[in-house]
Amino acid sequence: MILFPAIDIKNGCCVRLIQGKMAKATVFNQDPINQARLFESKGCKWIHVVDLDGAVKGEPVNQEIIKKVISSVNIKIQLGGGIRNISTIDKWFEIGVERLILGSLIVTNPNLVKDAIKKYPGRIVLGIDLIDDKLAIEGWVKKTDIGATDIAKNFDNLNIASVVCTNIKKDGAMKGIDLDFILNNTNIFKKPIIASGGITTLKDLQILKDNEKNGIEGAICGRAIYEGKIDPIDANKIFKID
Repeated sequence: MILFPAIDIKNGCCVRLIQGKMAKATVFNQDPINQARLFESKGCKWIHVVDLDGAVKGEPVNQEIIKKVISSVNIKIQLGGGIRNISTIDKWFEIGVERLILGSLIVTNPNLVKDAIKKYPGRIVLGIDLIDDKLAIEGWVKKTDIGATDIAKNFDNLNIASVVCTNIKKDGAMKGIDLDFILNNTNIFKKPIIASGGITTLKDLQILKDNEKNGIEGAICGRAIYEGKIDPIDANKIFKID
């Protein structure tokens, strides 16, 4: 399994939100480049980067900092936030991003998402951010009537890289994972999912590892790492990352 330590960038800093609420941002590191290097030093093979300002604005905002993060480490970057057109997708891949997460576009322009998947097979991740089993988009500000099953019907037969399934109510709350939510989504999608939201302890990671064969590719971990509840070195041992 893959551990995706998270670097969410707001106003140029590494922050964590609670349930996606921008007003509840806590700054944990003012230097995302330093944070990325720290994750690399602890044996992480991937970093999950989100341009939070870009997600709300609908276009990249923290691109210069993200470019520096990409060039400062020798591990893979999975990036989301503010990606709304094919030119932005092209630019990020040219810069060196390994995977791009498309969330809002799934709803606002699904044909563009399909075109991107065809152009970059195995490198597009679907961002399924759910609250009350419905998709939230545009930085989780706007709730839709679309469920994960609807997304699966539209995209499951295409060559996507993975699916990030975020439980918004659990995100940043530090109250543990909702395994039923996670397994429900593994049953919906053909591709293994990346679990996101609620990871608080190493026990949560062990539960995910124990359910790997049910369709879990990895896990995104943010606040628990920043608050010292989880050390990436110990997490990588559970996920058996050398």
